[in-house]
Amino acid sequence: MYALYLLLLGLVVSQSVVAQTDLAPVNHVIRHSYAEYDEEILYFGKHDQYFTVRTYLKNGSLFRLDSYTIQPKTLPNGFQLDSLSRIVRYGPTKIMYPNGKVYISCEYKGDMLHGPFMVLYEDGSVKRREYYRGGILGKSECYTPDGAKQTCAPFYQVAQFQGKPNELSAYLKQKLSPVLDGERIRRITATLTINEIGQVIGVKAIVNGNPAESVKMPDVVSYAQQVIRNMPEWTPDKLNWKPALNDGVATASTCVLSVYRVYGSVQYNLFYRM
Repeated sequence: MYALYLLLLGLVVSQSVVAQTDLAPVNHVIRHSYAEYDEEILYFGKHDQYFTVRTYLKNGSLFRLDSYTIQPKTLPNGFQLDSLSRIVRYGPTKIMYPNGKVYISCEYKGDMLHGPFMVLYEDGSVKRREYYRGGILGKSECYTPDGAKQTCAPFYQVAQFQGKPNELSAYLKQKLSPVLDGERIRRITATLTINEIGQVIGVKAIVNGNPAESVKMPDVVSYAQQVIRNMPEWTPDKLNWKPALNDGVATASTCVLSVYRVYGSVQYNLFYRM
């Protein structure tokens, strides 16, 4: 259940859907049941272009509420949207504590945070009060449980590589240069799953290269995964990654490591996501 809680919490900061209030007339309702939670989707509007998703725990208590709108397939400028891109967050989102009290309350507009972003303690007192305009944070105030002001850290903090970038670069060049020639094998992209204490608990690799060399791809994937799993400790007795934080609580996340050859030199970049 705790894993579900962190997963759904992450949607507040990593995704963005238009919101309708409970006052709007409901056209119809669709319900789904999953292993750890139940879902209720309420459709509004003349053409069902608005919908609200309510997520319930198995005990029947409301866990979160998200509201969305569906954009037209073709925008006024002629740009075509796929089915996923047409879903846009707009309006209120709420996440509850297990006791049913509000934990997070925020507003979206056009797929971005817009308006007040409130985080409350379980007794209802304010923990964080922020204001966004078009996804940009304008004002932030944070409080201790006793109501005293304190410094605000970002609500969500991505995982961080704690070694030296030049040492990681040298390691990747040494291990991957023989297979990453820029022609047959052009790029290796690995997705690392980092748990809540900073351990890499999974590595999935994808190889981009010449289709004529496809027979060799599985071997390259296996080798790349082994290289990343066997990465040394860059600082003795210290894990290579600092885990992501969600409202100060460590949580699992992923890091995308992309290694490629450009102008004869092997380069890399890191991208962190929830």
